[in-house]
Amino acid sequence: MEFKKYLSEQNTIGPHNDGPGAPYLTSDQSGSEQPNSNYSGRPLWLPSHDMGLPTVSKNSKIIAVERNKNPIFVMLQDQTKLYFTYDEFKRIRGSEPKIGRIMTVVFQRSPGDSSENHSQIQSCMVT
Repeated sequence: MEFKKYLSEQNTIGPHNDGPGAPYLTSDQSGSEQPNSNYSGRPLWLPSHDMGLPTVSKNSKIIAVERNKNPIFVMLQDQTKLYFTYDEFKRIRGSEPKIGRIMTVVFQRSPGDSSENHSQIQSCMVT
């Protein structure tokens, strides 16, 4: 299923949009914001919205890094190809991306989507 179609179907009335964890629920319904001991941040009685965007996580060894290109290219052992701008590359958490290190990438993507379409990178970490 295409990502745009997935989002549009999740915003319609019906049994598929019921229950905790469904998109567009307020945080008091989904329970995603629990009270903390120092009561910092947004007051808990005010609602906020959870988007509920699906994510897919990949964890694999780095087999190629091309830093002298724009965008910077990184390829993982499971054939995942990643393209980063210089600023995005500098924001990768953990160690510096080098061949042989393990990279964990979280994409905004439906788990059932196996198409070749590009996905938004939500977070990236190298160990």
